[in-house]
Amino acid sequence: MTKIYWKRVVPHNMNHALQLTKEHGIEKKNMSVARIGDHLSETSDLIYKWLGSAKMPVNKVIAFEQACGINFVTQYLAHSQGFLLVKAPTGRKAEHRDLIDLQAFMIEVSGLIMRHTEGLKSAQETTDAIKKLMEDLAFHQKNVGALDQPQSELSLVND
Repeated sequence: MTKIYWKRVVPHNMNHALQLTKEHGIEKKNMSVARIGDHLSETSDLIYKWLGSAKMPVNKVIAFEQACGINFVTQYLAHSQGFLLVKAPTGRKAEHRDLIDLQAFMIEVSGLIMRHTEGLKSAQETTDAIKKLMEDLAFHQKNVGALDQPQSELSLVND
């Protein structure tokens, strides 16, 4: 079984988003469907029904994503409407590792674009990577701006 690099996964439909979210919860948060159900105050049978039909009530989505530790449903909903999902800037300086990862991903995406023009990569895989790169760059753009802004008293309390 290949290891999933969760940061770069893009859901393609609601069922895929729900399944990916559940798998992330199981792998990274050591959750079971029963424990996820406990977080949502629902039975595991009902969770399985929602996962099978790809019909989860909207008022349960955020709790589901929080329990599983990732927001694939929200990502899918944003992407399906033509939006990118960019995390709120933290205003902290980027770590060297973050920048190295970003640069490596930019090179990877450039390679995907070249391989796509040669007919070696699918349009879906290429556009998924471009979306993720655009989201990463938008986060860093906002974060750079937040670094230069003075922090309010309220935000200092939350740190």
